[in-house]
Amino acid sequence: MRYLILFCCALMLAIEAKPLKVDVAAQSAILINAETGAVLYEKESHQPCYPASITKIATALYALEKKGDALGDVVRAKHEALAVRRGDRGLPHQLVVGGTHMGLKVDEELSLYTLIHGLMLISGNDAANVIAQHVSGSVPQFVDELNGYLRNHGILETTFCNPHGLHVQDHKTTAADMAKITQLALKYPTFRDVVKTVNFTRPETNKQPASPIVQTNRLLKPGACFYPKAIGVKTGYTSDAGHTLVAAAEHEGRTLIAVLLGEPDSIRRFKDAISLFEAAFSQKLIQRVFFSKRYDLFSCPVKGAKGKLEATLPEDLTFSYYPAEEPQVKAFIHWNKQKLPIHEGEVVGEMRLITPDNKVLKSAPLYAVRDLTGTYWFQAKAFVGEHFILTLIVGTLMLGMAFTLLYFKKETDEVAE
Repeated sequence: MRYLILFCCALMLAIEAKPLKVDVAAQSAILINAETGAVLYEKESHQPCYPASITKIATALYALEKKGDALGDVVRAKHEALAVRRGDRGLPHQLVVGGTHMGLKVDEELSLYTLIHGLMLISGNDAANVIAQHVSGSVPQFVDELNGYLRNHGILETTFCNPHGLHVQDHKTTAADMAKITQLALKYPTFRDVVKTVNFTRPETNKQPASPIVQTNRLLKPGACFYPKAIGVKTGYTSDAGHTLVAAAEHEGRTLIAVLLGEPDSIRRFKDAISLFEAAFSQKLIQRVFFSKRYDLFSCPVKGAKGKLEATLPEDLTFSYYPAEEPQVKAFIHWNKQKLPIHEGEVVGEMRLITPDNKVLKSAPLYAVRDLTGTYWFQAKAFVGEHFILTLIVGTLMLGMAFTLLYFKKETDEVAE
């Protein structure tokens, strides 16, 4: 039998990930696990790029963060939000001729819920500005708040100049940041529902009759790029950004996010996303035994004890992962505050598997393998501590008896003289 005696309280457990081998044409790309954030694949994922309309993922995220409980609110499309810039003249958020839009009219009234569908399904630049003005009072204020919100969530490689993604020189992000933004957005059920919708009917308004809105994401629609595991998210294109795509897919309870920036071809971005998803979903789950109930013994010193405390697990401590996802974990033993005596089978601590940011992935109790008592000196001190009054009384009586004996001895000696 092999024993591993651990006197330390922490142990790094490095697992070598096996990155996915996929050839993508994108200038920058990444594939992550939506739940854990684990990176399965990356290609220049921190290189600044123009995002084009995948910017709208962040716009929808912040709108849901601020107004998610008021999706039925009626929003009026104001002139400032629908203004068009000419060439390089105008504000960064102003619309351009030829850009994608919902066809909103000044003073048209419709719900925020409808606007978010127009934003994410047909990439309405006008919807982005109207949403921004509704959420923050003005489009520039919305952009400032959005950038601050992203920074507060550790998204530090992104600067947005508008809520829609029309080209502005300083409007940039990275594949890694877009994956994080989408990871946040997918936590909202409304966002998940909207981005996987293929057909939506835009209700009649005070300015226009009801009309259909059709999804532009080819992963969700029948055709050469249809992918049944896809659940969204957003496409983008400008001549400066090239073709961009953020896609999400689910399989066997596992959600992955792919980001592709600077793709040279519209169809290729969908094919590359499918290749990334399939490479990941084809991997088999691996179960690793970190510590064994049978072989591993854990130890820690206990003050005043005869020897060291030894403990074991009730079952093997295991962790499951996919080869491409490196589970960066650390084993940490949390010992309870020990009080002697300790009896065999008593819970004396807990073994924890934690992430670098101290999130507990798995834990198991530690049980004492044998009785542990204190030294005679420790037990004597413990007795005195627990029975202080009695000890004080006995000590006083004994001291008094000693003085009495000495006194009578002295008197006896004097009489004898």
